[in-house]
Amino acid sequence: MTSHDPAVFTTAPPLSGLDSRIATLRELAATPGAEVYLDPEIVDYEAWNHVGDPLCEALIGELRERKMMGGDIFANARALEAQGCLAAQRFFADAEAVPEWCDFEAMRPGAEMAKRNPIGLLFGMHGGLPFTYIDPATAEVMGSTGRLASGGDYQRRYWETATGFIGALDVDGMRPGGPRWEQWVRIRFLHTMIRLGILRAQRWDLDQSMPISQLATAAATHIFGPYRVNIIEFFGGTATPEEKDSFALMWRWISRIEGANNQILGRTADEQFGLSAGMHQHLYGPTEGSQILTRSVIDGSASMKGFILPRRLHSAIVRMLLSEPMLEILPGRDVPTDFAIPHDPAAERAVRALTTALWGVNRIIVLPMARRHTSRVGMRLIEYVLRKGLRDNPAQYRGTPVAGQPTDQ
Repeated sequence: MTSHDPAVFTTAPPLSGLDSRIATLRELAATPGAEVYLDPEIVDYEAWNHVGDPLCEALIGELRERKMMGGDIFANARALEAQGCLAAQRFFADAEAVPEWCDFEAMRPGAEMAKRNPIGLLFGMHGGLPFTYIDPATAEVMGSTGRLASGGDYQRRYWETATGFIGALDVDGMRPGGPRWEQWVRIRFLHTMIRLGILRAQRWDLDQSMPISQLATAAATHIFGPYRVNIIEFFGGTATPEEKDSFALMWRWISRIEGANNQILGRTADEQFGLSAGMHQHLYGPTEGSQILTRSVIDGSASMKGFILPRRLHSAIVRMLLSEPMLEILPGRDVPTDFAIPHDPAAERAVRALTTALWGVNRIIVLPMARRHTSRVGMRLIEYVLRKGLRDNPAQYRGTPVAGQPTDQ
């Protein structure tokens, strides 16, 4: 067993049914581009929550052993691939594998829909980030890095994340080898470095889950795909059924680039919905950490110049976006109450007035003569806001220190 094998950080209890199931799925996850599909009702969500990203973990291990974690990690990984390093070759074979359900041309309508709805797109984090915190493990990971918690660099982290989301609207750039695809591969490296950093710190309860597990990665497919379209519509935007499926398809592809196994990514929008419902219902378990991080989203958003709204309205927006109808896949769950977000009727009325006004504007935007123009203008606005938010310092996607220890050494 090498020093970079994640198993070195685990205990070795007697083999159980779960241990055996985890081993089977880990082997599947270690197979580049594997396409093994199951009915959503029989997928082993529990075991997938204990599997990380063995292909990327092996590559990061090789980079560490060869002292190549400094500088441009992506370029260093490509250099290893060219030198015949098996771990690098297997990793890129996986990241470049296009599943049978992936159709880049079918992604274009969703990208155009998002471009003409910049306000709903930019407010997506108000719901998207807290939605991820329903998973106690995700909340713990976010808390361990400190970047999105009180005292962290919320604004920088926000705009770095937004850069990846906006980049996904460049469909051609999202093809294997494209610049936007590369962005998401770099994020996959980042997630793996954080996972391994958490394991090295030996403060994680591996009986509960793996940090940034396969399940947590695949769960983002709904959060940043169909749910983000719901947020766009909340802010007055419109999306046809074709555009919704198209946008969801892009996010299935992003989850695949990020290392999520095809078994927990639907071949169709309906199949994905069933998988997403199963995943989120399994993961659900808000904690005090979830509440703290959600307050940090509200406080951090209220502190940003780009969102010229008082804190009360940010809080009301987050509460409204986390309602059961908006989330769709958590029936019977009262997320705002579980997250301790206060009910503020006056602020919610103000938000409804704002979204009603935006609805009127969007009725003009969707007219055929305006669609193409508003897509271009919307994309320029988004890119301008991103540059300003990042202060012309591009996103780096470097590993975040965990427990005071750097993840890139």
